[in-house]
Amino acid sequence: MSTYKNTSGDLTLTGDAGFATLTINYANTIFNGSLTYTGNLTTVDDFIVVAANNTGTVTEMGLLGQTGPTTFAGLRFNSVANAWQISTSVTSAGAPIVSYSNIATSATTAVPGGPDTAIQFNQGNAFSGTANLRFDYGNNRLTLSGVQYLGYQSVPPNVANTVAIFSNAIGSGGTGLYFTSSSANDELVSKSAAIVFSIIF
Repeated sequence: MSTYKNTSGDLTLTGDAGFATLTINYANTIFNGSLTYTGNLTTVDDFIVVAANNTGTVTEMGLLGQTGPTTFAGLRFNSVANAWQISTSVTSAGAPIVSYSNIATSATTAVPGGPDTAIQFNQGNAFSGTANLRFDYGNNRLTLSGVQYLGYQSVPPNVANTVAIFSNAIGSGGTGLYFTSSSANDELVSKSAAIVFSIIF
């Protein structure tokens, strides 16, 4: 037997001592409006469905987290962009105050910047790459087509089977470019210094 309750105000169900259990058996529960839930959720199916029975007209659906009295953060799926997106600030209806950003997943179209084998770097807070800086992983080779600046560095510790190149105060070699290994530690010599050394010695 169907039972209908109509009210122009709030409808509150309260049990003894302020506690009650509402049990719904073999039925669908339909809320034509907003649903506010407070308390502990003890049992839930494997998935919570939002935008249920969507025929495709709803293109953005998700969840909100209330971060303050009137502020919210949003998680949504954008079916037009075919991507999960997040925003740190949205309205209570999910509209962005701070733009939604795609969450990087295997389903997104995000790809590394630059050509294949380009080393990635931060360019304007986005991944980028260039053909001038590459790592050939097949031959274990780093290629730089450009200038490398070596800042002042104290003598680094030795690493077995490795030669370290670093910058330090200019010495008799006239370059300030040094190398160190487990068997040697010296300054690379400039052409002019080499000429002087050859005359003297």
